[in-house]
Amino acid sequence: MFQSANAGNNCTIVQAGRDAILSISKSPPLIRLVRMEIADDHEHGALRQRINIILKNSGDVTAFLLKGSLISSGNETIRLCNQIGMQFSLSEADFTYDVAIDESPSSFVGKHSIAPNEVVNFNVMVGRKSGGHEPTVYRCFLRFDFDEGDELQTDSFHLMISGPVVWQGGYQARGPSPEQWGRCQADNIRRLDRIGYNYRDQIHADSRQYVEAVAPGIFDRKS
Repeated sequence: MFQSANAGNNCTIVQAGRDAILSISKSPPLIRLVRMEIADDHEHGALRQRINIILKNSGDVTAFLLKGSLISSGNETIRLCNQIGMQFSLSEADFTYDVAIDESPSSFVGKHSIAPNEVVNFNVMVGRKSGGHEPTVYRCFLRFDFDEGDELQTDSFHLMISGPVVWQGGYQARGPSPEQWGRCQADNIRRLDRIGYNYRDQIHADSRQYVEAVAPGIFDRKS
């Protein structure tokens, strides 16, 4: 369902099937970020993220998007705790992307002129140039520069990206002990808390006892 937000102050962000309100920290007077949707894009075994962006020009003069930038302000890699002790067969994926999140700056050239009362809809594919098969959560924000007026800048949100090194197979003589698995997941929770990402919901309720055994009360704290 399409939802618009109050002009300039926020927009609707849709991620993992859930709607939320994303604050806009800066905005030109006439350009609105109405909606942003983030979805996984699986291709060649590597995980990318597709950001769908809807902009609206509420003014009476055509505006031209000069550049868009994706700025990362922190990241943490999720350890795949079931794979402790596993020997891997790895290869590098071959794919293209519009923005490499591990480049500085991570930006793309604007191609849109937005006429008065026009709404534009475009995708930004986000990948990275280096990294392993374990997913990394990035805290980041978007910035758009126009030919006139101020930039448009969102508040922080999170993207999860793995690759371009991907897992082709592996051998594991023995899986981790419950204590090893619990400590690994507790470490994931603590590190991801640092960048404002709540990893607790990713751990199945039946398995939380092993994390609680090594980190009592860790599920009582919310990021």
